[in-house]
Amino acid sequence: MEKSTPNRMNNRLTEHYDNLVAIGYILKAKGLHGEIKLKSLSNIAGRFDLLEEVYIELKDSSVIKHTVEYAKLFGEYVIVKLEDINDRAYAESLRGAYVLVDDKNLATLPSESYYIFDLIDMEVFDSDNLCIGKVLCVEQYPANDVIVIRTENNDIMVPAIKEYILDIDTKNKRIMVNIPEGLPEYPNG
Repeated sequence: MEKSTPNRMNNRLTEHYDNLVAIGYILKAKGLHGEIKLKSLSNIAGRFDLLEEVYIELKDSSVIKHTVEYAKLFGEYVIVKLEDINDRAYAESLRGAYVLVDDKNLATLPSESYYIFDLIDMEVFDSDNLCIGKVLCVEQYPANDVIVIRTENNDIMVPAIKEYILDIDTKNKRIMVNIPEGLPEYPNG
């Protein structure tokens, strides 16, 4: 399974709320003219190249729409200039805010790739077609993603690889898995 949205910075990123989806996290201001430096929450190449508008979710949970003047890669980060932000002080005040897009502006994913928020709360079935639980979250690790499934007794971690994930049906909100013996439990707390 290909990664689409990191889950590490804040669990809110796994939620799809009011048709807005987080694609970046503002780290700080860059320069004197209102540019912002952000950490991309997408692993889709060129994700910011064609953006015309974004929404900024402020710390108080209010959301403000902005027109994108330009976006450019800066090492592993993205520098974005929004048309109505022209000074460093205002750009700095956005530190810690999320950059969101409307779901109609989501990037098209390659085959057999999924947005994490689409997987959350999906019912999970074993190879005998017995419901074993629901997707609690998706953790991302360098080797592969891990789907955390809440079962009746505990939360289990299933590597998101073809050997264990047999089918993902987003239309019917269900995942078919082959659960190997000895899977670790998900640490609660």
